[in-house]
Amino acid sequence: MGLLRKRMPDRPEPGAKGSYPGLTYVDNCSFLHRIHPLVKVVFLFSFSITALAVSSLRGGVFFFALLLASYGLAGLGLVYFLRKLRFILLFGFFILLVQVLAVREGLLLGHISLGPLNLSVWSEGLRGGLGMMLRFLNIIGSSYLFVATTDPNRLAYALMQAGLPYRFGFTLITALRFIPLFHLELEQVKNAQLAKGIDIEGLSLQKMLRAVRYLFLPLVISALGKVDFLTISMESRAFGLYPSRTYLDNQALTLRDKVALVAVPLLFLFFYLVLQ
Repeated sequence: MGLLRKRMPDRPEPGAKGSYPGLTYVDNCSFLHRIHPLVKVVFLFSFSITALAVSSLRGGVFFFALLLASYGLAGLGLVYFLRKLRFILLFGFFILLVQVLAVREGLLLGHISLGPLNLSVWSEGLRGGLGMMLRFLNIIGSSYLFVATTDPNRLAYALMQAGLPYRFGFTLITALRFIPLFHLELEQVKNAQLAKGIDIEGLSLQKMLRAVRYLFLPLVISALGKVDFLTISMESRAFGLYPSRTYLDNQALTLRDKVALVAVPLLFLFFYLVLQ
């Protein structure tokens, strides 16, 4: 009787796309969107490793400027960066504040009086805080840029055609598609419980336990149902029967892509030697 159940849709339900802005691909035809996914993977790793390795403040500023320029090349812009990453920016500022108040080395730059508290600002604390904040913003910002400009289907096909077993590629596609779908499902369950008069908003322990009961338990049951539908669909199509498979979308590397795979790490190695 399981074969008569409703089949799992190939794409998220209407409204699922963009419902979880933290991890959503933004469809566009910009320069960064057209780059091969494997080239963007190499760029992301090279950028992140170099941003961590370079300890100078000018290096952090350079990579942050490069990151903002990349958002412009992606057609997203500075406003999009500030709107989507506002929590990350606030957390980065918190890192800066903690470092400034904790480190008491270098030159004394001034005092900050907050009522009974008298806080001192030292040059090394400010320098170290700015460096840590910029590293954090560069790594998180570049990761989000990669997600926003890389179609998960193209990425999975590129990885599978590069040698990744297609079972792992399918897992990647499924995970990325389920994230916005489950977020939409959570919003629907929440609205349904609020319509019943169940108060689940708040930070008290009682309301948190109530949220687990009335939100997460229905969400888990719904998730298990969707996984069951997906499993039946995969079994009916004999998924995994053959060791290899064909692909509708060809993501073969061109000569330009192969040159970029070698040139990008060398470019960031040059940045490291110059900025370190």
